[in-house]
Amino acid sequence: MISHPLAFMRLPYDLLVALDSRMFHFWMQPVHYLVRLVHILAMAVFFGMDVLFDLSLMRRDYRAERAIVARLAFWWMHWLFAVTMVSGVLLFFYDPVHIGSRGYLSPKLLLMTLALVNAAICHNRLYIPALRGQAVSLTRARTGAGISLALWTGVIIMSCLNSEGVPKVFLRG
Repeated sequence: MISHPLAFMRLPYDLLVALDSRMFHFWMQPVHYLVRLVHILAMAVFFGMDVLFDLSLMRRDYRAERAIVARLAFWWMHWLFAVTMVSGVLLFFYDPVHIGSRGYLSPKLLLMTLALVNAAICHNRLYIPALRGQAVSLTRARTGAGISLALWTGVIIMSCLNSEGVPKVFLRG
């Protein structure tokens, strides 16, 4: 059997079993797919708006255009992120043993944490000036936006892999 390359990052099985609540599972079972749908849609729209916002930051001194994009996206991105997080936590606790046993949850959480740290660092230096239409260092903007795009793309990829797994054709060696 081929060992998983990220197996060392898996959450401990005993922890996952301790987090498992059959009562919550049965309570949420009738709405599980609605919560999953909300999670996927909120995540997709959040990611799309983040891409637009980051790409606007990477452009060379289009301050007015950047401010419009920032004002449009900023409020919605915060709310969509909140919906994504709440629905994601609900989905995790729906079946923590199954979701946490796959090797892609921990890397997803790590990438998400790094993306939030990047957002916190960029908040006052990039995002607030962008909202105000002020000049931003192009190098700093491209770096912060590039890191944001890479990290959130990684989160999406890890989410897909954790949900579906890696196709067996890629695991043959």
